[in-house]
Amino acid sequence: MINSENPEFSNPPGSDARPAFPYRPVEASPRPVVSVITPYYNTGEVVLETAWSLFNQSLQEWEWVIVDDGSTDSAALEGLAAVEKADPRVRVVRQPNKGPAAARNAAFRTSIGPYICMLDSDDLLEPTFLEKCVWFLESQPAFGFCNSWSVSFGSENFLWTTGFERGKEHLKANSGPNISVIRREAFAASGGFDESIRLGHEDWDFWLALANAGYWGHTLPEYLEWYRKRGGSRFDQVMSTASTHVDFEAFIASKYAGLEARFPSPQIKQPEPYETIVTSAPFTNRLAKSDRDRRILFLVPWLVTGGADKVNLDWIGGLTDSGYKVTVCATLQAHHNWLHPFSRLTPDIFILPNFLRLADFPRFLVYLIRSRQIDTVLITGSTIGYQLLPFLRCSCPEAAFVDLCHAEEPHWLNGGHPRFGVGYQDLLDLNIVTTGELRNAMIKRGADPARVEVCYSGINMLALDAALTRRNRVRTELRLQDGLPVIVYAGRICEQKRPQLFAGILRELSGRGVPFRALVVGDGELRPELENLIRKYSLESSVRMLGTVDHQSWLEILSAADIFLLPSSYEGISVALLEAMAMGAVPVVTSFGGQSEAVTSDCGVLIPHGPQEDKAYADAVSLLMANTEQRSLMARAGRARILSDFTHEQSIIRLLGILGRATELARTQPRQVLTIGLARELATLAVENTRLSGFADYLWSQLSQAQARGAGPGQLLFVRGVRRLIELVRSTSVGAKIGRNRLVRMAGKRLLQGLAAGHQPNAGRK
Repeated sequence: MINSENPEFSNPPGSDARPAFPYRPVEASPRPVVSVITPYYNTGEVVLETAWSLFNQSLQEWEWVIVDDGSTDSAALEGLAAVEKADPRVRVVRQPNKGPAAARNAAFRTSIGPYICMLDSDDLLEPTFLEKCVWFLESQPAFGFCNSWSVSFGSENFLWTTGFERGKEHLKANSGPNISVIRREAFAASGGFDESIRLGHEDWDFWLALANAGYWGHTLPEYLEWYRKRGGSRFDQVMSTASTHVDFEAFIASKYAGLEARFPSPQIKQPEPYETIVTSAPFTNRLAKSDRDRRILFLVPWLVTGGADKVNLDWIGGLTDSGYKVTVCATLQAHHNWLHPFSRLTPDIFILPNFLRLADFPRFLVYLIRSRQIDTVLITGSTIGYQLLPFLRCSCPEAAFVDLCHAEEPHWLNGGHPRFGVGYQDLLDLNIVTTGELRNAMIKRGADPARVEVCYSGINMLALDAALTRRNRVRTELRLQDGLPVIVYAGRICEQKRPQLFAGILRELSGRGVPFRALVVGDGELRPELENLIRKYSLESSVRMLGTVDHQSWLEILSAADIFLLPSSYEGISVALLEAMAMGAVPVVTSFGGQSEAVTSDCGVLIPHGPQEDKAYADAVSLLMANTEQRSLMARAGRARILSDFTHEQSIIRLLGILGRATELARTQPRQVLTIGLARELATLAVENTRLSGFADYLWSQLSQAQARGAGPGQLLFVRGVRRLIELVRSTSVGAKIGRNRLVRMAGKRLLQGLAAGHQPNAGRK
């Protein structure tokens, strides 16, 4: 998938740099789920690229109906013949030159799938496009069709992020790429394409016809489509001589009278209390698997910058290098800024909230395990992943289940995910932890010691060694004086990392007259508070805030550092700590958790929790800064420590052994499996818990924002409650119709404005 922050338009689906996944059906489906329809006219060799992107879809239950609209070019005809012979699911229909609108209608008439995918013969699809679109439509029945954000490439390169969520405004600006998955009944109700329109606005008119029939669509927030821009195409030649501007309102008035007032506006269905969990999948999509294949599903909360996520990334890389095929599911809505690094290792990635209702998480996960024939499910950091364990284990008894935990979280859920690991151990074949200290803590909570395995996270030394050679250049770029000690503080700037204490340590050093420069790498909700403290303590000239950086830049920053300072409230073993030690930065860190398993007295300083921690940290840093020889000895000892026990290769060898043991235990000592009825009820409770937790988090964040603005909590909760009630009402079919009334919308807007201003109904009355 494309990196939206640094797009590589020359790396489309099918390029050699992309990871592969063996998407092949066990057997041909007698009735395809999706009928892909494609008009074809002298496309040329690029049709082979389109074919590759379709043949390698994760949803393999498809047919491809191509209508050759009178092609004359011999090379184009040879390419089409090659595609037709490549797969029995491809059918070519030939007709005289009638235009793409007639070709699509002809393809539709001969198709049989309940879903129709419109795909031009030179466009490309990311591997999971069809699967995500169809599942969205299964999960959200109010919508008639679905597409995604798209990448335009070729003669023009840009990213396209607007879509059907804008309603008729989307059509006023541009119809956008026509790659979409459409319900068969919606396509039929629209009447299809207007064949009198030849290469002008037939796509644009088709969306209006769907709206006129009462259907509208949704755009998934992922770049799953690649729309090729080709200068000199038949479309471009016609459009260069035709007027491309059409008055939207006038066109609707003339052809779709009254549509402006009744334009469909389907709403995403919100979670409801104690929703009935559907257990059956709409299709099976069973993918072929050889006897040598090993397949693993990582069930994670998100794909974001962080130490735990870096461990996931490194382990997935090691597993794929060892022959595993990896599937990743993220269960939380978030800014998944590490989606691209994960997609460089596997294309089989699913951010569930992007295309599924919460109530459909359970059945989709079961579908995915069965479709891929997953051997092992690894749960890490996903609360709902633990809570769905009874349902998943009951539905997929052939798979092994393990979890991965890094650290106890004392102030969250009475210990955080390790507490879940103990509570759900009877449904897990093994618990994996990254520190011996955490293993002991889980045993104290009641875990069976025989089922808890330690696997340290490891560091890829090749990447670090390359960065080490850039120390002098990086110090020059960061304008760091020769001989001036450099402190690095890194991680998510949140309560766990105690940025307030970090600022206090720097103030103590500055008050003692110790010269230093501090580099802060990372971002988070407490960054503004840290910046305020830096100003308050007059540390602006000594501290630089570098924000979030990519991993290579982070390693280069470490190469310029002398001391790694991280006064966390708790840790497992920080990945940033291990990387700092490997790069020769001496750690001064908290002794809480498993840090002592990596940091020994000859290679760093551990500071226990207690009174006047800022002075304890400052004492340790001051001594290291004053004694260059000792600092150098400790730096070398730290690097040797990593090479001895914390390399990536060691970690992966250990992990492979643990996964092998989990598989053997699942076969020889299987865990107790619940009845499907009880498992389904527990899945219902898991979904309900997630719904209520999400709503509570939303209210808490709104309350915090209101208090920051000086508003009273009662006023805020009342206003937010009214808004939420309106959202829930609009999610129903009756509420959506009422909400489209102009007078009702105006009245609602005025009500909310009044409430927000503090004019609550009956305010001041008894």
